[in-house]
Amino acid sequence: MTVTDLVLDPQVHIHGTVSREVAGYARQKVLAALHHAPAPVLRIRLTLDSAAPGDRVDVQVDVNGAGVHVHAVGETMTEAVDLLQERLRSRLRHMRRRPAQGPRVRTV
Repeated sequence: MTVTDLVLDPQVHIHGTVSREVAGYARQKVLAALHHAPAPVLRIRLTLDSAAPGDRVDVQVDVNGAGVHVHAVGETMTEAVDLLQERLRSRLRHMRRRPAQGPRVRTV
């Protein structure tokens, strides 16, 4: 079983007027970015907001207990989604590269 086998279906929340096609496009882009997750993805919350100034997209992802929040604003919803995918992919790659974080060891 790989990390990508454990990716869940995102909860999608919509504010304002967003078409089904754009919501499906956003879902696909987020799931594609999650293939870079360094650990199992436990929860995905995607918010599409066309009622805000500019079109805004937010995603909150729980990667094995580590919270990742990314947002993007664009002139169109698809532009915001593309920017969000790029930022989420970058953040997940950064998580993969950093050493495992554990409790600090005190030296005396």
